[in-house]
Amino acid sequence: IQKEEISLVQSKEVINLRGRVIPILRLQELLDIPESEEEPENLIVVIMQKGDQQVGLIIDNLIGQQETVIKSLGRHITNDKLFSGATILGDGEVALILDTNTLI
Repeated sequence: IQKEEISLVQSKEVINLRGRVIPILRLQELLDIPESEEEPENLIVVIMQKGDQQVGLIIDNLIGQQETVIKSLGRHITNDKLFSGATILGDGEVALILDTNTLI
């Protein structure tokens, strides 16, 4: 989306997508990552849905899609409900899996 398409409703950011008002979240803020100097004109928004509730998640980059086996984090990361588990990618790298249900 263009960053001009973001509106404020009750001091929360929203977008209008096909006639529906969808609240948006910024992944940088959720993960407490410092913002970059300049926000790009075009933003990537992933729309997530749970039942009939939707939320948009602004991300930096979309790499692709792949099937993974999610492994529990066990007691290693128990106080952070943002992640539901982890997976090992094809190149051996470990990736954390966001629990999208907690975001909606």
